[in-house]
Amino acid sequence: MQRINILDESTINKIAAGEVVESPTSVIKELVENAIDANADEILIEIKNGGKSYMRVTDNGSGMINSEVSKAVIRHATSKITRIEDLNSLNTLGFRGEALASISAVSRFEMTSKSREEETARTIKVNGGVLVDERVTGSTNGTTIIVRDLFYNVPARKKFLKSDQAESSAISDLISKLSLLNTGVSFKLVRDSHVILSTPSNTSTLNVITSVMGSDFSSSLSQISYQSDKINIKGFVTNLNYYRVNRRMQIIFVNGRFVSNKSISTGIEKAYATLLPKGKFPGFVIYINIDPNDIDVNIHPQKSIVKIDNIRMIEDLIYSIISKHLRERFLSKRIDHMPIKNDNKSMATKLDDKVLENLIHDDTDMLFDLKQEDNQIGLSAGDESSGSFREETPELIIKSNRDASIKNVYAYLNFIGPIFNGYLIFEDTFHKELYIMDQHAAHERINYEKLIKAYHHKNIEIQQLLIPEVVHLGSEEYDKALLHKEVFTKIGFSIEDFGLKSIHITAIPLTLTDGSIKGMFYQLLDTMDDQPENTIMKIDDLIKKACVASVKSSDLISREEISHLTAELSECDFPHTCPHGRPIWIKFTRHELEKQFNRTNQG
Repeated sequence: MQRINILDESTINKIAAGEVVESPTSVIKELVENAIDANADEILIEIKNGGKSYMRVTDNGSGMINSEVSKAVIRHATSKITRIEDLNSLNTLGFRGEALASISAVSRFEMTSKSREEETARTIKVNGGVLVDERVTGSTNGTTIIVRDLFYNVPARKKFLKSDQAESSAISDLISKLSLLNTGVSFKLVRDSHVILSTPSNTSTLNVITSVMGSDFSSSLSQISYQSDKINIKGFVTNLNYYRVNRRMQIIFVNGRFVSNKSISTGIEKAYATLLPKGKFPGFVIYINIDPNDIDVNIHPQKSIVKIDNIRMIEDLIYSIISKHLRERFLSKRIDHMPIKNDNKSMATKLDDKVLENLIHDDTDMLFDLKQEDNQIGLSAGDESSGSFREETPELIIKSNRDASIKNVYAYLNFIGPIFNGYLIFEDTFHKELYIMDQHAAHERINYEKLIKAYHHKNIEIQQLLIPEVVHLGSEEYDKALLHKEVFTKIGFSIEDFGLKSIHITAIPLTLTDGSIKGMFYQLLDTMDDQPENTIMKIDDLIKKACVASVKSSDLISREEISHLTAELSECDFPHTCPHGRPIWIKFTRHELEKQFNRTNQG
């Protein structure tokens, strides 16, 4: 029979440390938040090997008096609270008194601190939770903490740490968020002796956003603000021209703390629901302040998950605020014209001259994620709803040559005209059938097959840009782009470091020269893995993403270009669907049309 044992203090500390110390990022988070709580306005973070071998955080905060330095590494020793009731009015980032004890239990830990009230500093060294040295030293005001060899005494935890690059990226992301929240503090992040991020102190929030997330993002922002007795909401949201394929550019702060809250994000995204392409997400930096009694941060030691009272009310309020803001700032530009009757001659003239009248002034190409669209309209092969869609219209969707009237149907197609800014109508003069082409999907299929074949034959033709495209990125995306420079090169994109977290795009694949260069770049960057060796395994997906962004779905094209389009499409290996499986053609027979007009029984 197993006997019940009382664990020794060292084992208890290692187990408890697992709740607080999960990775180098969690260590940096605790140390930097302590520095902020100590009223520091300059914080220097230095890491090596993703923080696994070395982390150092130096601040100019209030520091500690000599007699209390060694107390700081005792579990549940804290200056933030004295009783349980203090949690209801908590205004500091830390409060548990677990961080330093947990960190020192699983590393070689060194701390030097000096208060303004004393002439000398005190340094302590703790290895695996055991105090091994304590002495009086000299130092400037503030605290410096060095953490070496994280998890050296817990090998089971150490082997689950991610790569140096992944851990470094996580730390960079953390410092970016903390700098957005604390604009009165100057942050500097140094990784392997290179300065990755540096922000000035006492500057505007928008300046920090530009420094951290890039000017491409910040230039798309507009400010929102709302205040009542119960809640204060302010921040910045992107316009209708800026969107990404993931939620990486969405940041929420509640009562001075970065949080992940699905309800708040949902409220914001609902406001954009019908204004952005399917599968695209807006960016935002939102600051919410509510009564501390209405929020519970005492759920998890990482404190990124919080419980908020009346969260549905807040979700509805945010939706209302941002919907109103978007209508007033962007949708007011809509021009309502009375429809003009066009005869065939005027339509042909407009078609040949490529005249396109936009209802909303938008100088940015709209990008559509076809995979996301397929999932939502029920065309995905694995979607149950797709079966019912095909059952209702069994003859309309052309998925293969077998579905077409004849294999070489293109030879008999006569172009009739465009509809709905993106669809083309053709008549099959041989079989008396009507075809509707999705112009966007057709272009995408052509570009995809050209590029994927060129990639496999290692002969991608590139177009040097007369004026390089400059992309201004945040720290994390800038590092990611440079890390994947060779991957970009493999698929025909030449990128160069332009300094100041900017990338020069100097060449693109010749096949994709009609698309939005920035749009293609962001599609690729968002699809790439943290590690290039993993990214190269999904090269087909990258090329699909680039081709989605390479097409302007609403362009009107001339008759000559339409002839060229159908000729190129007929040469494709799979000319009836886009690379994501969405149909390019829909077919109506004469019988089906006559049936709609109740003419099938007439002689």
